[in-house]
Amino acid sequence: MSAEKEIVNFWLNRKGYFTLSNIKSRNKDIGILALKFDKGSLNKIMHVEVCCSITGFIDQNHIFEKIIFEKFSDRNITDAINAYAKNIGREANIENAIVLNSLPKGKDAVIKKLEKNNIALFEFEDILSDVMKGLKTEYFKDDVVRTLQLVKFLLMANPGKFVDILYSDLSPAKRREFIAELLGRDDVIKEFKKTNQERLAIILKQAMIKPERLAEMLEKDILNKSTRKPFIASLIKQEKTGKAYKKRIAIKKEATLNKFFA
Repeated sequence: MSAEKEIVNFWLNRKGYFTLSNIKSRNKDIGILALKFDKGSLNKIMHVEVCCSITGFIDQNHIFEKIIFEKFSDRNITDAINAYAKNIGREANIENAIVLNSLPKGKDAVIKKLEKNNIALFEFEDILSDVMKGLKTEYFKDDVVRTLQLVKFLLMANPGKFVDILYSDLSPAKRREFIAELLGRDDVIKEFKKTNQERLAIILKQAMIKPERLAEMLEKDILNKSTRKPFIASLIKQEKTGKAYKKRIAIKKEATLNKFFA
């Protein structure tokens, strides 16, 4: 079984499903058969197909047609699933589901196409995230799940190493997206309180914020009634700012006097 399939299988188990992944119909692999029981009786059966690739999702209609007709609409496959359900004591309606990854931005068209054929969609990234968040430190014999544990508790627990990998593998656009997502978390913003002044100065400088925009941010988003006056007083006391301020005041006074005597 592929790593992707192992992860989906583990996720379904955690959701209370009993899973089978070795059922075949003639020469075709059925994927994962997920069964949910209530008080010993089968009340739900789901046929899940996993179609993932680390190189991304290829948006081509014929791929969906192949999945739909070869995996979900094939009479031999549906007969095999129905026969299995009947053998364990009850015929159940088969729910079809597919796991895809890296869906295109216009994924609504993909979802509608699948819904039209009564196929539920799960995104692999959501499943992987759910599995990773739920993992504790207990030992798992499954090599795939054990690997996820190692990544979570050893690699991701070492911020320096984790950032090195992200920096080397993410594209510039993805880095910006990652940082924006990170800064959108309230607890991360709180950590900025601990940021030293030198680092904060570098961040502001690299942000290339225009002076007018910086002043607007300070006025609207940062300073309040109690901090505005001390900030301005402290700013004027700064050597370079103070000189520029005093020079401007002197020029302004001279222009006003000239105008008055004229």
